[in-house]
Amino acid sequence: MIERCRNVGLLEPELYLTDGFVTIIRRRPEQALKAVTPQVTPPVVVLLRLLDSLDALGNTEIRKRLGLKDRKHLQERYLEPALAEGLVELTIPNKPRSNLQKYRLTKKGSAWIAEGRS
Repeated sequence: MIERCRNVGLLEPELYLTDGFVTIIRRRPEQALKAVTPQVTPPVVVLLRLLDSLDALGNTEIRKRLGLKDRKHLQERYLEPALAEGLVELTIPNKPRSNLQKYRLTKKGSAWIAEGRS
């Protein structure tokens, strides 16, 4: 069973022996992808596309280009998830609240865009 899964590119099943019983756990392919692929929400996709086309941008510039007025909304829905997934990084990491702070794609974010996931 393990060899067959390997041959077709599926995750190997997990086998457990408990009190003389064998338990086999097989994960569906979509469950495997969820474990590996970062969860990228539509607002994050919009941010990634913007940064991909324009390089590093500050908070005010991002809000202006996306037509957003609320700084908190931008922070919570766009920036924090992108930063948490490692798709975007700060240009001045040791001063996150600097008025000169900008955001840019990481190599991971650029790869995500290049793979056409957006």
